[in-house]
Amino acid sequence: MNTTRRSFFTGLLAASGAALAARVRAGVSARHDPNLAVFISDLHLNGLKDEVPTHLYEEQCFLLAVSKILALDPLPAHVVCFGDIAYHWGQPEDYVLAAKLFQPLLDAGIKLTLGLGNHDRRDNFLAQWPAYAKSTLVPGRIVSKVEMPYADLLMLDTINAKPVEKRQRSYPGECSKEEYEWLAETLKASTKPVLTCSHHRPNEDKVGLDKLLHGSPACKGHVFGHWHRWFRDFLHVGWDPQKVFPISCLPSTGHWGDIGFVTFRTYPDRATLTLNQYDFFFTGGPGDGQSFRDDIVREKNGQTCTFRLA
Repeated sequence: MNTTRRSFFTGLLAASGAALAARVRAGVSARHDPNLAVFISDLHLNGLKDEVPTHLYEEQCFLLAVSKILALDPLPAHVVCFGDIAYHWGQPEDYVLAAKLFQPLLDAGIKLTLGLGNHDRRDNFLAQWPAYAKSTLVPGRIVSKVEMPYADLLMLDTINAKPVEKRQRSYPGECSKEEYEWLAETLKASTKPVLTCSHHRPNEDKVGLDKLLHGSPACKGHVFGHWHRWFRDFLHVGWDPQKVFPISCLPSTGHWGDIGFVTFRTYPDRATLTLNQYDFFFTGGPGDGQSFRDDIVREKNGQTCTFRLA
């Protein structure tokens, strides 16, 4: 990261921290809005800096995201992570670092829900956060429910359950038979609108959730990460042009692509995602001289997409 970009991040971190401190000094209530959540994805935090010394900016980008989240007023009741917490192959050190960086969110009283991505490893993840082995809704996977007043979020586990080599970078997307059956029964029994969540796109690799989600009256949309790009799209299942299923892809918090996070607000009749984007870069990292960065950020920041709940 060059001096200019380092100064940029330092300045934003200082400003966000000062704003939060001012709220505390002024006695402003840092209340949590139960209808507000923040979605983050593709952190790629590197806990092995000596082994992989060339990618150190992800930590600074994530610190910036945390500072911006803590500066929200009101605070979100939830922060939901859509996976790829680890840098490349889910090393224990990556999760130790992540737990340290997550702590300010927990200290602020925000409930944190973590999902897995293709660069994560279940065994090392569970060594750091063993409670997920007991709380999971599907044995052998890491599946969680986030309950909000007007909708429930189901965080699915779409990484291959088969063992892989330690240095193999990623798992393909896959939904197990047990998870698929659980999801089908859960959606059938749901009395509230549901948004499903995962790291992979629902029709990617062997995930195979598109027909199930499209056919469920309870499921109102799907949110995913993995592609490091913010966009809204629709799945078209079958030949009826009137039948489409809305999906939305999240930015990365700091590895490459669209950089930022998404706020998620629910209302009785809809749920709205709003992009908070403050950078864009490819593998060169922040400050790699891409002249189009400011244009992309200016165009995308603040974009929204809406899922109908009723």
